[in-house]
Amino acid sequence: MKVGHNVAKNHADEAKLFAIQTKPTRICFIMSKLVEKGDLLIAPVSLQDPNFAQSVVLICEHTPGKGSFGLVLNQPVKANSDLLNEFPYIRDNLFKGGPVNPEILQILHPYGDTVQDSVEIIEGVWLGGDVETLCQGFDSGSLSPEKCRFFLGYSGWSGDQLATEFDMRSWLRTAGDTDLIMHTPPDVMWNRAVRKLAGSNPLYANFPDSPSSN
Repeated sequence: MKVGHNVAKNHADEAKLFAIQTKPTRICFIMSKLVEKGDLLIAPVSLQDPNFAQSVVLICEHTPGKGSFGLVLNQPVKANSDLLNEFPYIRDNLFKGGPVNPEILQILHPYGDTVQDSVEIIEGVWLGGDVETLCQGFDSGSLSPEKCRFFLGYSGWSGDQLATEFDMRSWLRTAGDTDLIMHTPPDVMWNRAVRKLAGSNPLYANFPDSPSSN
């Protein structure tokens, strides 16, 4: 298992094309500015691609015309025994980051001041960095894996692909925040991300955690 600590820096030239096939929806999409690092992409109900259905994607890097790199935050997966033997601290805290390079383990954490080469995504949320420092910290107890989130693979968009998907109204966008990214249970994350859109559209303000309450 490889651990990705520089993917956010190098993704643009390497990201594979994973086009999302979807029809424009009747949902009112509010996009006051182009997507940028730290934003959350929210998949509408109409998006049926199994990689992204009702997903919340954290944009870890975005370079217009070159590509984008992100992590799906709300698709938990079970680690196999080999992976648990190598990284026991990922138990019950592992997610499918996306369809690109699923053999690479990505780590979101709050330890940017401690872990060299970490990439700051937003205040309080860092990606990767020196893997040895992270693992030693987990083993010694000086760093808490419970405060981190671990991901297999990532999501990549080539060139202006993400801009094209916005033109197709394939995504909603909102600013990321630490609590939603790092502390929200995956089964309610999509619903709470939708509620964050209430600032631009009051209709989202009372969106329930449980779709059955809708």
